[in-house]
Amino acid sequence: MKKILFLFNAILMANLLNAGITEYTFTSTTWTSTVGSTKCDGKTDGWICDKEAGTVGTPRYDAEQRLMYAGVGVQTAQSGAGATSVKSFTKVRKIIVNFCLNSSKGRGTIYFQIGDNTPDSLVINKPAKSGEGVYNRDSAIVIGEKTGKIKFWIVCKENAIYLNTLDIRAEEGGSNPFTQSSFQLVTNIHQLQDSDQIIFGVADGQTNMIMGYYDELVSQNNIHAIKGVYADMRTTVRENEDAIYTLWKETGENDQDTVYIFQDELRYEEAYLVATGGKTKNKLTLWTDVVSPAYGNNGFWRMTIADDGAAIIENAGTSERKYMQYNANDQLFSCYADPHSQTKVCVYRQVPAKGTDNPAIAANMVNFGNVRLSGGQADGQTILVVNANKLTEDITCSFKHGQTFQLSSYTLDRDGDKVNVSYHVTAPGKYLDTLVLSSTDVTAEVTVMVNVVAEKTIAEAVQAKDFEFIYLNPVVVTKKYDQYVFIRDATGSMLIWDGINPQTGKRYAQNVEAGHQLSNVQGHFKNYYGVPELQPTAAWTVAAQKVAADPEVVTTTDSADVCRFVRYENATINADNTLDGKQVQDMFQYGHLITEVPGTVDAMVMISHDVVELWIVNQNVPTDLPNNQSQITNHQITKFLRNGHLYIRQNGKTYNALGY
Repeated sequence: MKKILFLFNAILMANLLNAGITEYTFTSTTWTSTVGSTKCDGKTDGWICDKEAGTVGTPRYDAEQRLMYAGVGVQTAQSGAGATSVKSFTKVRKIIVNFCLNSSKGRGTIYFQIGDNTPDSLVINKPAKSGEGVYNRDSAIVIGEKTGKIKFWIVCKENAIYLNTLDIRAEEGGSNPFTQSSFQLVTNIHQLQDSDQIIFGVADGQTNMIMGYYDELVSQNNIHAIKGVYADMRTTVRENEDAIYTLWKETGENDQDTVYIFQDELRYEEAYLVATGGKTKNKLTLWTDVVSPAYGNNGFWRMTIADDGAAIIENAGTSERKYMQYNANDQLFSCYADPHSQTKVCVYRQVPAKGTDNPAIAANMVNFGNVRLSGGQADGQTILVVNANKLTEDITCSFKHGQTFQLSSYTLDRDGDKVNVSYHVTAPGKYLDTLVLSSTDVTAEVTVMVNVVAEKTIAEAVQAKDFEFIYLNPVVVTKKYDQYVFIRDATGSMLIWDGINPQTGKRYAQNVEAGHQLSNVQGHFKNYYGVPELQPTAAWTVAAQKVAADPEVVTTTDSADVCRFVRYENATINADNTLDGKQVQDMFQYGHLITEVPGTVDAMVMISHDVVELWIVNQNVPTDLPNNQSQITNHQITKFLRNGHLYIRQNGKTYNALGY
């Protein structure tokens, strides 16, 4: 694909605004607005203010991500506020109004007049369910195919009415999927076709990055990540010229024999993504050949793709580092030996515009992602936008299985509509269904899915498979050091290997301390050579009140105690840096551990190369000697008190009890 296509797509996007559905979002008390992502200029598009409104509500979302307090507010004192469209609309048959109230109460009327026709009215009363008035909701007014400029005004009789959007159904409108191409998430390997234009994204549901291209001036290591614009539910990603690759498909007898080539055709033409064997600085880069004498078929790749789009992309060459993944800490795409050591990628393929002449229905998949089972149930909802083109009958909806998911309406408007998709489940598991949309002989199918995960104790979590998504029961932080966050509950201990929160650009545990109680801890499990780790994917909740995180007194430990915070009383670190038959390491790098002096030793139990180690956190040797009196041990170690502080004299050097 050459650059001329981007200009063509931009022209299509511009034509969309003048070509079903035109949606205006109001942004100020003078009723200025936007259409899609384009600002109305108030001359050829937009609205002329007849009477200003009062205030503009700042959009907010509740815990269930329901929109509230969005729109331009008209109070009783400003009754009559409204505006007239600059453009004239042909055969207006319906207007969908998205609005909310400033409290649980509120009432009034919104009037619409099309040209010189008699005005139509939409009566607004407080919702039937108490407290729901502050949430934005849609209400439709049927016009009856009238033509002319649209004038609206609001008469508010109680509290305030906030008008957010007007969704106008007329001959002029259009739906994006039919007038421009889009990059859509690939959820089945068979969706990929030879010569597809693709973008590599990140499959963790939060990171708004995509893979750029190799440039020696920018990509100092591997392929750098650039900002990506994902749609809700991450089913599409915005086109970006700096991220597009051409996919070539070589089909074998079965999926395992099929390989793919990723060509950077747009920028370098004869350049391909390769894995370099792990023996060069860049483990993922561009070369002009897909076969290398050193690394074999390192420009060929195999893929498996899960229902939610998470892809395992494996290099077919001889490189030990063969799995393409996203590194959140360094914000780059590279290759790794372990397919679960970093974040999986996902693939978006360009789907061409369907055109405006043929009848069609289109909607993106609905993926609620990983959801915690709480109190024996899990509930959620989202808004699905269904686009339609050239239909003569309304759209009917049905689920193939119909046991998990529900719709707010099973009949949708023939020009496209919004519908609430919800679920209610009482057991963990992966729930998958297909929503069938049909109008006469036109149909479309939409995948709907949710992964419901029960909270686990640490004892249960450490039995998980690598990269399995888990929620933990509330835990307590026992120690924190750099990226190591040690946690425990009543059943055991494990480690949080801290990562970068993509929302803040900082580590999840930047403000976490020992004794903090954490809830809503979630992420992917990893058994890292015997050390059970959780790699977080979202911020947790930190309780305001700390609790005691004291070490647990032991006499001996083994591999079952990994990540446990322990205390040895009256213990001696031997001269060869061993204790309890285990090698000891200085966790906080005091620089010197006090050996051959009995005392209390606090340590974290860890495993290195399948060998149990003790990471020393603190030493506390006895301080019962008289002031300024010393004691010489049989190992030529002198311990003495000076001004109330204990010191150790060993090998001609003096240290305090912390090793300084």
